[in-house]
Amino acid sequence: MRPLSRLKKALRHAVSRAPVAEEDARPWWDRLDPPGSSLWPDAPVIERVVDDRVFLLGLDALYRSAMKKHERAELLACAQRVAAALKVVPADVPVEGYYVEHSDLTAYFRLVRALQKVPLARASEVQSLPEFRRLLAVSSSPIFGPPSRRYLLPKGNDPLSLALDAEKTEAITAWTVRRLTAAAGKIARDTGDYSLVGLAANVEEPVVLAALRESVVLYACDITGSLVPARPTFVWRVNPELCAAAERFVNAFNTLFGRELPPPTAEFAHAFGSAFEESEIVGRCVRLGQTVGPPARFYHWAVVKGPGEQLAVHEFWDDEIWTTDRYRGRRELRRM
Repeated sequence: MRPLSRLKKALRHAVSRAPVAEEDARPWWDRLDPPGSSLWPDAPVIERVVDDRVFLLGLDALYRSAMKKHERAELLACAQRVAAALKVVPADVPVEGYYVEHSDLTAYFRLVRALQKVPLARASEVQSLPEFRRLLAVSSSPIFGPPSRRYLLPKGNDPLSLALDAEKTEAITAWTVRRLTAAAGKIARDTGDYSLVGLAANVEEPVVLAALRESVVLYACDITGSLVPARPTFVWRVNPELCAAAERFVNAFNTLFGRELPPPTAEFAHAFGSAFEESEIVGRCVRLGQTVGPPARFYHWAVVKGPGEQLAVHEFWDDEIWTTDRYRGRRELRRM
């Protein structure tokens, strides 16, 4: 196994394993051997730049790994308890994002989608339940954007949601990747939004924006060579203002779940740079908005390989909701 692959494997194991014992309370990123350790003795050095894009996609990979762990255990139990108290059954809807990866994630997705449609007036029935208060705290967190609460559970009104809403006209098909990316970037900077999508909007790169929005699809508002293996050295080139905003995101996430995400600093460039793999975001598809029906038309963005193997965003409308799982199953749509 190549050194970088070993580092990636160690990262995934560190994020997903059980909490550290009391005698070693250091977070996983402080216990991870960085490049230059005994893993790569006498190996030549190759430079790997951690710029804004790599950092954000690395943060996204770390977020997804940590979030899945909480959704499959603690948050699923909370959703089951609240749904039982309200006599709500799982929603019969397409399972979007990474929630198709495990039956527990699918169960959580369907329950939360059902709870997101419960009238706000019924909140008094479950207000005393700690499980409901926990779900409310998570779904109201600024890591998803300012909460918009019209039903029992709020959704995050991140900069892309706000851009979609602001650009909405009678001719809703005027939505375009270029216009929405620019509008979301301006909103993120003007408001100081440090949600996961807000951080992506700051850099105004559609691929990053589409990939990270797919990660929070459940919580976001939808608008209607060498023989001697080289060791990597990670060079931190992340915009300081982006780091400052990301620090607020990381702090908010860690307040909810414990010390899961590392600080966005050069010291942990290897954690972010190793977490991101380009192949893992190709085919991510997220529904962003829709027309008033019936029949409804749904607006999507998907990450694809474009000309020259460069990542790009495929925007499209359809009469049905497309999920990441469905999109990846259609090879002809994976290239522009």
